[in-house]
Amino acid sequence: MAFLNRLSDIAKNIGDKAGMQIETTKLNSKINSERGAIDGVNKKIGEYYYQQYKTGASLPNDVVLLCEEIDAHNAAIDEARAEIERLKRESEAAAAASAAAAAAPVQYAAPPPAAPEGAVVCQACGKPNGPGTKFCQECGAKIEIPEKQLCASCGAEIKPGVRFCSECGTKIE
Repeated sequence: MAFLNRLSDIAKNIGDKAGMQIETTKLNSKINSERGAIDGVNKKIGEYYYQQYKTGASLPNDVVLLCEEIDAHNAAIDEARAEIERLKRESEAAAAASAAAAAAPVQYAAPPPAAPEGAVVCQACGKPNGPGTKFCQECGAKIEIPEKQLCASCGAEIKPGVRFCSECGTKIE
């Protein structure tokens, strides 16, 4: 019987502790709720004094300093918003330019006019000169006459600037 009484006492003690814990939790919740209400009232007081500051009312120096701090934070917010708008405009302009470029018809540059048969092209200015010319008739640069290049596969003569042999189609390195 003593065992059962002891077990009953232990159960009652646990129940009392659990009840106390529940009550403590409820009271802590009430404390936190009251602190939140105080914070709300403090915010209203601050907003009231800030509005008084904005209208030019005479306020204690400490309050004026705090209001000036709020002004500095608001100025930083305005600067950040302006920067966001600038970035948006730049992004939209870049997107519009990209879309316009994508929609524009592709224009290919006309190939340079072919040099007459046997003409030598000046390496300095790109103008064709007659066969056997040693100096460019356009810019006066010395004309370097390249050695004849032959295709490694078929031995055909390769003209300067050609990337594939016209006889066998081998790529010219």
